[in-house]
Amino acid sequence: MSIHGRVEDAKFLWQHDRYEGALLSVLSAVAATARLRYPDRKAVKDGDAFRQFLESAHSIRLSVEFRGELHAIEHIFYKWLCCELVHEGGLPVDIQFMQDEEPGALSVRAGGKPEFILKLSQGWFHHLLHAVINAPENRGAFKQ
Repeated sequence: MSIHGRVEDAKFLWQHDRYEGALLSVLSAVAATARLRYPDRKAVKDGDAFRQFLESAHSIRLSVEFRGELHAIEHIFYKWLCCELVHEGGLPVDIQFMQDEEPGALSVRAGGKPEFILKLSQGWFHHLLHAVINAPENRGAFKQ
């Protein structure tokens, strides 16, 4: 299936409250688009391509405390969302999505005691979709 198909699956699953499946589909589209941008696997590993692609999708650098260390948001999306969904079949128990306080907002809450849960706004899902759809590598796949 194509990147376009992954995006369409992600939208469908999201609309039907199947958030983890939607996230897995959009993260797959991100990884595939990143590989189009950085095709040389010897020069750029999959995780690096994924992170570099996401870094190019927004103009700020954001790091968040998670599990006692500071991590770039792109690293969190790769290691603890993408890899966990693929290899473990679900999100870690200490990461949750929360409702958007403002539609389209990108929010992150690094919770302390007693929860120690990293909370991401649902706007991140839409941000990932937008990054894939608007990537120059996918110009022919989506109607602009």
